[in-house]
Amino acid sequence: MIRSRMLWMLAGAAVLAGPLIALNRSGPAKPIERITYLPGRELAKLANKGIDESSGLTAGRRNKGVLWTHNDSGDRPQFFAINFAGADLATVTLIGAGARDWEDICSFTINRKHFLMLGDFGDNGETRLDCRLYIVAEPLLNTARRGDKFKARCAMTIPFDYADGPRNCESVGVDSTTRTIYLVSKQSGGKCKVYTMGLPNRSPRKPLVAKAIATLSIPTTTAMDISPDGLRAVVLTYGHAYEYVRGRDETWAAGFSRKPRILRIPRRRQGESICYGPAGQSLYLTSEKLPTPLIQIPAKAPTTKPAPKK
Repeated sequence: MIRSRMLWMLAGAAVLAGPLIALNRSGPAKPIERITYLPGRELAKLANKGIDESSGLTAGRRNKGVLWTHNDSGDRPQFFAINFAGADLATVTLIGAGARDWEDICSFTINRKHFLMLGDFGDNGETRLDCRLYIVAEPLLNTARRGDKFKARCAMTIPFDYADGPRNCESVGVDSTTRTIYLVSKQSGGKCKVYTMGLPNRSPRKPLVAKAIATLSIPTTTAMDISPDGLRAVVLTYGHAYEYVRGRDETWAAGFSRKPRILRIPRRRQGESICYGPAGQSLYLTSEKLPTPLIQIPAKAPTTKPAPKK
């Protein structure tokens, strides 16, 4: 029997309270290890046929072996838990949220508390004045169960505007090391803008303002994710993906200013989701067409050099 229960999540200052972490901008950037990605492969088809337009994807931080996804516009305010075999773990209805056009989801950790952020900001006509981000504490699952159903209360709602007027967007990520939200606009013509705003401690009374910090010379973007360590950002298009890296002492304005690494992505029908795995290494993708595939871009395990003989 499918179990149903309510998860009431606390909102307010205590949810995300904590000091901001400033970056040291002096001196040369320290290089980080380059990941070797192997050819992509399909892991499974998603068992939940209700996931018929998987538009966002993120790895759970609280639940080992869990991915979270949601549908594109036209669905209710709900998101879904799956595992790496494509099994249907749970459907979560988000209380206190709307669902005009959800386009992306990301996970992040603040003060050892794990959260999901859902982006209701799709705007093909570039006319919206009601873009919103919804934050919910990541529900704790019994991953041995199948088809569970929950209700979770929205912990924070972040209304926002763009400093230079309405923009279509399908990409959001959070760098929890600096408590910063990043968005990438979806534009034709090979030029997409990166916008940023600080992650507040509580739902703001007035819309925040997302300001542009970089322009990416890549095709139309459909998703993004930032690795848990805050040093890598992957931006997806309908074709391939593009990975940006910042040094440990750099800002993301510097990281996004450099030429990205192109990641070859397997062909899929209308791919609009991507995320790093829990360790920030392998990548995972779905598509918006049934049957919905779950695709992995594996990361090659680093080679351990033998210790020198004494």
